[in-house]
Amino acid sequence: MIGFDFFVDRFGIFLTLLFGFIGLMSFIYALVTIKEKGHRLEYYLMLLLLVGSGIGIALTYNLLLMFIFWEISTFAIWRAVAYYRGDQELAAGNLTFILNFAAATIMLLGILMVYLDNGTFNIFEIRAINDTAAIFILIGVLTKSVTMPLHIWLAPAYRAVPAAIGGCLAGIGENLGVIVFMRLFVTGTFFSPPFFNTVAWIAVASSIVAGGVALRSDNLRNLLAFSTISQLGFILLAFAVGGTFGIVGGMLYILAHALAKSGLFYGVGVVEDSTGSDNLKNLSCLLRVSPALAVAMAFLAGSIVGFFPMIGFFSKLSVIVGAVQQSTASGVGAIIAAVFTLLYNTRFYHELFFGDECRSAKIKFKRPSYTGVTVVFILALISLLCGIFFYKPMSYLLAGGV
Repeated sequence: MIGFDFFVDRFGIFLTLLFGFIGLMSFIYALVTIKEKGHRLEYYLMLLLLVGSGIGIALTYNLLLMFIFWEISTFAIWRAVAYYRGDQELAAGNLTFILNFAAATIMLLGILMVYLDNGTFNIFEIRAINDTAAIFILIGVLTKSVTMPLHIWLAPAYRAVPAAIGGCLAGIGENLGVIVFMRLFVTGTFFSPPFFNTVAWIAVASSIVAGGVALRSDNLRNLLAFSTISQLGFILLAFAVGGTFGIVGGMLYILAHALAKSGLFYGVGVVEDSTGSDNLKNLSCLLRVSPALAVAMAFLAGSIVGFFPMIGFFSKLSVIVGAVQQSTASGVGAIIAAVFTLLYNTRFYHELFFGDECRSAKIKFKRPSYTGVTVVFILALISLLCGIFFYKPMSYLLAGGV
């Protein structure tokens, strides 16, 4: 304990380092891509609030303080999505704010019920959570972690947000729901197996359906949005099945997804800036434009899929093992979701860099940003190194007493 209702444990340190690193990458990427002079200060402020709120949720043990950080992140995401001030951006920002604020209000009612039943906001002193409070809090969790059917704000948000902070949104903002679920529900002894089984099946269904939508998407950002929904379902599944494999696998999956998805978002931003297009049907043969970007995005997509020796392989394997241990049906659902991840990432990467019909002659390319490509490459390299030395983060998390 360090006072002020914060504490330092291995999970908190792990998430703090991860969120700080993603924020740093977003800052570097923004140096060459955020050029609106009147709004640059707002961008960096929202970036700071998003990173800070994520770290605050990772380190606090006070439910009320956790909720305050939760709302700070909602405000930061809202302003980031509406950053460009166009009609589409403002509509997406308002949708994001309204849905998340409404869900947070319901969540606050659940938190107050917990306080009335236990007389404390300290998660270590909570002894009981009634079903109504649990459902109310879960609604907030599912909305923030874009679990179907409460996911509808994410695709418009991804299409509107600047790529520089979109990677930070994917790497930090959408993980906050599953982190609260893990802190409050998984580490306690309040609920019977049927509760976690229900959450697990919601997560599996969300992951599979979103993976199917991503497979059919041609818009790059729409594909990334439904990919994120699918992968967040996988993380929620990990925490719902629990156990050593589930919890450690979920934490490793947060690491793998944050690195890879933020890197892919920055990579898509580089493609958009270079080609002026965000539609897979209009892009092909980008390998000849930037071989370095093609290599980096291959590693990142491979980590999302779960290819050896990327960190995504070890995290996905842990989650599937945890799901199989919980029930055969959960394991089969996790494997089906993983197959969809393989299919849509293969299509995404092939269409982008090796499409059958090369349309690159119809597009006037600009030279890709060296800074942008470098950021993507760094994230790919870290994903690879975390996989090669996977036992380091795994042993660190296991030492936390899972």
